[in-house]
Amino acid sequence: MEDKSMKKMWKTVFVMAAAVILVAGCGAKDNGGQSSDASKEVVISDVVAKIKEANPVADERVIDDFAVENEMGLAMDDIAEYEGVITNSQNDCSLIFVAKAKDGKTRELKQALSDYLDSLTSNDLYVEFADKIEKTKEAKVLIYGDYVVLVIAGLDTDYSNVTTAINEAFGE
Repeated sequence: MEDKSMKKMWKTVFVMAAAVILVAGCGAKDNGGQSSDASKEVVISDVVAKIKEANPVADERVIDDFAVENEMGLAMDDIAEYEGVITNSQNDCSLIFVAKAKDGKTRELKQALSDYLDSLTSNDLYVEFADKIEKTKEAKVLIYGDYVVLVIAGLDTDYSNVTTAINEAFGE
């Protein structure tokens, strides 16, 4: 008799423990089952502004659709939204470009930006631009979820400060 009541008691304890675990687990997924990083809203203009704090762009020119397609060689079909600025001064080389890739297009967008970056550094015929070419060679194309970022730091800007600003802008 004691054996049956002991089994019943343990069964009750296990059921209650499972219920507590289930409730605790559901409470942690308050955002529809997504991790907090995935549900975090990214505002591209805020990201660009944060990067500009670390990498000011002298005499900036807005990167528009024409520049995206014809100067950078990107396919607008790969981009959901973007914002960017580039220096309009021959005394600097700053560029900030942040784009949200359309679903499934992040890899293509990263490759196209990498190709654009390679094209900027492949011509070293002009000695007067050697410092800008060397600075551009340090640039990298970065991915944050569906977002692809290319920043070319200005001549007086340290890339570590730029990377920190980008990470902060994306909440990392």
